[in-house]
Amino acid sequence: MAIVKSPNGAAFRNEILAWLSSNDLETLRPHLHRLSLASQQVLHERGSLITDVYFMEEGICSLTADTFDGGQVEVGVTGREGFVGVTAILNPDAIAVHRAFIQVQGSGFRCAAAALRKVIEQSPSLRDACYRYLQMVMLESAQAAACNARHNLPERLARWLLTVRDRVDTDALPLTHEFLSIMLGVRRSGVSVAAETLQAGGLIRQTRGRITILNREALAAACCDCYRIVQESRKQVCSNRREHPYSTVQ
Repeated sequence: MAIVKSPNGAAFRNEILAWLSSNDLETLRPHLHRLSLASQQVLHERGSLITDVYFMEEGICSLTADTFDGGQVEVGVTGREGFVGVTAILNPDAIAVHRAFIQVQGSGFRCAAAALRKVIEQSPSLRDACYRYLQMVMLESAQAAACNARHNLPERLARWLLTVRDRVDTDALPLTHEFLSIMLGVRRSGVSVAAETLQAGGLIRQTRGRITILNREALAAACCDCYRIVQESRKQVCSNRREHPYSTVQ
């Protein structure tokens, strides 16, 4: 995704911030605090009150749900198309139902959830962008649940790699098989077999702690329909906006 050149004259990578009007941005700006986001850094623990939200500029944040056997499975990802802690815009007492942690290191802006809610009340453009992003989070989570239930592992892995690639600037993704097993909710041995299948087809290359996408078009063809369904849904959510966030997510 390229940097979005925004109407407010500032070059933001985060697409929600980029599409704010100058007046709305100036209202929100005092509440934005830039910070670096390290790999594995936890932004919200499940069961905690969401006091801050995070507008991603670079990197990826994963949302994971706990399972009864003590495991975790990813239920959503956030890049610079949105922000972490989205339910806090609806409820001042919002409790995190998922764990949010940094999957790929990057940077962003922290904002107090209470301050964001206050600005949303004053800003139609920010309210519209945040609600549309909330809609996309719901759509993507529902599609991920369907995908995990119905599709085979190589297809799911291809979809997940594309989901990450669409939110970063490189085909070389810093991912281990152990981490992928958590994200896909399967054994590490299953991830190894699926990755070897994609590598044998010339779609990816594996090295220690890294997966490189070699042929994005072929990888898209090899993944399940869930990836394309989400992309079409994104277009529909944004279809009645002349200028809208999420335009650079492929």
